[in-house]
Amino acid sequence: MPGARGTNGRLTTIGYYISDYGYGHATRSIALIRTLLLYSPRRYRLIICSGKTLSFIQASLAEYSAEYSPERIEFRSCSSDLGYVLGGGTGSVEPDQERFKLGYEQYMAGFSAEVRREADFMMSERLDMVISDISPIPIAAASLAGVKSVGISNFTWHTAYAAFVEREQLAPLRQAYEQLDYFIPLAGSGTEERKWAAGGGPEAGFYCRTPQAAEVQRIVRELNPDGGKTIVYFALGMGIETEALDSLSLWNDQSYVFIVSENMRVNGPNIFRIPQGYTESQNYAAAADLIISKPGWGVVGEAVSLGKPLIVLARTSMTEDRNTILALQGKHPHMLVTWQALRELSLQQSLSQLTMEGWSRGASIAMNERCKYQIVQWIEQIADETNADRTYRTSV
Repeated sequence: MPGARGTNGRLTTIGYYISDYGYGHATRSIALIRTLLLYSPRRYRLIICSGKTLSFIQASLAEYSAEYSPERIEFRSCSSDLGYVLGGGTGSVEPDQERFKLGYEQYMAGFSAEVRREADFMMSERLDMVISDISPIPIAAASLAGVKSVGISNFTWHTAYAAFVEREQLAPLRQAYEQLDYFIPLAGSGTEERKWAAGGGPEAGFYCRTPQAAEVQRIVRELNPDGGKTIVYFALGMGIETEALDSLSLWNDQSYVFIVSENMRVNGPNIFRIPQGYTESQNYAAAADLIISKPGWGVVGEAVSLGKPLIVLARTSMTEDRNTILALQGKHPHMLVTWQALRELSLQQSLSQLTMEGWSRGASIAMNERCKYQIVQWIEQIADETNADRTYRTSV
């Protein structure tokens, strides 16, 4: 029951682990944590664990931390996931397999020690539940510590790495994910991901952090004061080299205003860089008329949830990306382009093609809140089952 406490009045303590490869895992986890605190503000003690993105997560939840006190929301640095290792060539968005294999060997060398460390932490903090998006280490650690684990993701690193390393080298990841007690699949989860746990719910849709209406209006006024231009949110991430970006012809069309992340070193009179330290990038996505992105789940989720047509830069070697793109088919207006096609892309022609019969922008926006609440309800149900199990074990 939302708002209730754990057994015997004790708060339910959750260790929420967030993969820190890029910001997609962080932003979608922040969206769920905010919803969880909105609907159950007095039930949980959250310990949020991540690596490189921890400061971003902490800044994003600062007002919640102040409201619910440091004892209720804590932040803890832990080892990061390997993620992908992208190629270093101009315009490359594909993984570099040789560099990845070297990184994977180093990651696996410390895997068992990290699992042991996290298990010790879970027992010392008396965790009731672990949620992971979607690091394997806390899942294996939860099993070792006797703590229920929940995976929330559209993929696992086991599946993501299957094309790059040998089957026997994946065994530690497979064994970790097989220890999941529950798995909540997000939009674009392939059938191979459904096998990890018997517990969980049906596939959730895309979702994102809720935009702030007044801030979105401010951004639109700043970037397009006379309403005569088209705003494009250009979100290719950190793996693209500057010289490759400079080669894109679309920057030359002054009828468009482009929003890029603060780390993208491309300049022009119609290019606006998101200010450094600005955490709520969904406001800029909401202000745009069109989104151009890699098929990462976070930005695709923003495009779908905010009702924005989408141009997707195709990456052929990633199972995760292929499944995300499949989840768009027949549900959201989008088009796929190669890097070479993007270099010569006509935005005017592309926008005219980005239509879909029966699609409703308003329906997408309403679904965003419903989807997050649905996932939070599943978390509530799992917490109830965990508390009931704990009560039974302590009474016998």
